[in-house]
Amino acid sequence: MSYACPSVLGMTPVTATTPSTASRTTPSTAPSTAPNTTTAPAHRDGSGHPALDGAPVAHLTDTLREALLGLAARLDPAGTAAEPDWAVCTALRLVVAGAYDTAEPGEEPGLLYVTPPVAELGSRPVWLERTRPGGPITARFPADRC
Repeated sequence: MSYACPSVLGMTPVTATTPSTASRTTPSTAPSTAPNTTTAPAHRDGSGHPALDGAPVAHLTDTLREALLGLAARLDPAGTAAEPDWAVCTALRLVVAGAYDTAEPGEEPGLLYVTPPVAELGSRPVWLERTRPGGPITARFPADRC
């Protein structure tokens, strides 16, 4: 059974390239050099995330997906077992609600949104990045490289 979930697209492995954020002010976390697969989440949301100015999340890294699945399993074990993609989507929506745009005056807004560290995800923040203005958003941990 499939449900329409807020803010995500179909679950297909994809290759993504994350832009360098060295020229932007971002939380200080040393990125890993290991590649990380990204996937497009399983359900689509026409309304997007309010914290992302209404934009949907197009991709998320495998490590973030696994962490969100663990969070969802703690919140609703039966629901997560029955509909894991729906559960990941719901957990993502909860986490992304706290995201804020990191753009400073003079910088392009909407390229990098960051959540505060999330205790349930190992006290790590979630980064929501675009490669270009108005482009698709990839959700990842700061250490994830796509």
